[in-house]
Amino acid sequence: MVASADWGFTLVASNESDYTVLLERLIAGEEVLKVPIFHYQNNLGWRWSALYDKEVEDYTVHIEMPLFSFVDISFVRADLESFWKGLQDRCVKGLTNMLIEPANNFTFTYRRRGIPDWDFSEVMPKELEGFICDVDPAHGIRMINGSFIIGEYRKMDECTDYCYIITNYVMSTLQSFVIKNYPEIDHHLDAKNLVDLTAVLREHLGPILKGLNERVD
Repeated sequence: MVASADWGFTLVASNESDYTVLLERLIAGEEVLKVPIFHYQNNLGWRWSALYDKEVEDYTVHIEMPLFSFVDISFVRADLESFWKGLQDRCVKGLTNMLIEPANNFTFTYRRRGIPDWDFSEVMPKELEGFICDVDPAHGIRMINGSFIIGEYRKMDECTDYCYIITNYVMSTLQSFVIKNYPEIDHHLDAKNLVDLTAVLREHLGPILKGLNERVD
């Protein structure tokens, strides 16, 4: 098990019954593209999953969050032996750097932009309109293509309403959320620098979250 005070993860290994179910799906003619080996999960709905991806015919690690799924390309291998060796050597470090101590994955550009040292407390409070912030810029999660999740607001009890703030290398940000798992994009939080981002968060983040509360299923 790997654990942290805030984002505790538990190991879940695939067993014989899991593969029996998988075989039954194959026999029934269902197309199965991913074969799970094991995963770590936490109560936020985050998963760090080791699996075989039939679509690309590689063994790989997928990071799954409520709205996003992306690959840790450093683990991708074509054969099981080298993949398993990589997991033995770097599994704990990979999970830790990706999701438990994400500052270890900050790039030079992310730091140069000043994001880790930015005082966001005024415009990104821990709780707002009944939403809890469980990802903030000081703990941004690196995805792919230079993108970081620098903010996540969620309804802890409902697991359906999310607000994500994402930044890429050129500091262009977008806000995205899901209602009953349908994603939408909102450009009210677009910004080119931290000064602009501070301003649009101050003006729009509260109303965006309030709007989510007022929506009818």
